[in-house]
Amino acid sequence: MLYIKVPASTSNLGPGFDSVGMAVNLYLELEVSESKVWDIQHFGEALAELENNESHYIRKYCKYFIEKFNLEDKCFSVVMHSDIPLARGLGSSGSALIASLEIINYFYDLKLSKIDKVSLLSEIERHPDNVAPSVLGGVIVGYYNPHQNITQTLQVPVIEWPIMVVIPDYELKTIEAREALPNELAYSTAVEAGAIGNMLIAALYLKDYVTAGKMMQQDIYHEPYRKHLVPHYEMVRNVLSGDCYAFLSGAGPSIFVVCHPDNFNENYKALRRLPNCKVKHIQVDVSGVIAYEK
Repeated sequence: MLYIKVPASTSNLGPGFDSVGMAVNLYLELEVSESKVWDIQHFGEALAELENNESHYIRKYCKYFIEKFNLEDKCFSVVMHSDIPLARGLGSSGSALIASLEIINYFYDLKLSKIDKVSLLSEIERHPDNVAPSVLGGVIVGYYNPHQNITQTLQVPVIEWPIMVVIPDYELKTIEAREALPNELAYSTAVEAGAIGNMLIAALYLKDYVTAGKMMQQDIYHEPYRKHLVPHYEMVRNVLSGDCYAFLSGAGPSIFVVCHPDNFNENYKALRRLPNCKVKHIQVDVSGVIAYEK
């Protein structure tokens, strides 16, 4: 039996749109064995709505990889547990995609390296910011070149300040969030957006989290166009105090908060008083996906 554990991820970190991601300690866990027929069992509140049929994400992408590598068809029995909420901007679909590749890699003995996996997954996602952190762990800056089908990633020092995530009780589908974005940006706006993103990366390397936080809150790639879809966006920013900085997780609606240790307790309590959401104190996952035979 194969055991798989995939961490959740947040992408963008504000201005690092489609290029910066971070793995966090919320997990999708699976136990998988070969079977005569497909059977997927779900445990945990996050997976309660999923059905055991051909449209299941795990099943669909296992089939995709089988066809891509021209492999003999197989069926699997899968037991899944997850504390990654669906459609909340925490990489739930990316984690399932990664798990599917781990199943095929193990049961067909493909011997793919983690870099191989990131490249294959980025080809599907068209950017590596969700999948690369969940595969590799930590904070990752990545670029996918669709013209040459090349993915490049670099590890950035892990954020050392406390991190919280505010998870609203409503979903935001990626397609809806994508449709909110403009088709183009003015050249001067694109230059400004790029400069903010560059400052974020420099600040993360220097562990200057005040500057990093300020850059996280100045994104002009996507947050101005999506925040109206997330009622909690302004609510969260309005209750924060001190050196405490908030940004959308992926496309939303979850909101990440990076906070100075001295300001953590007061802000955690303030966030927990907000209605219709959960607040979690989380850590960066530095290991990435793990898979082994039980």
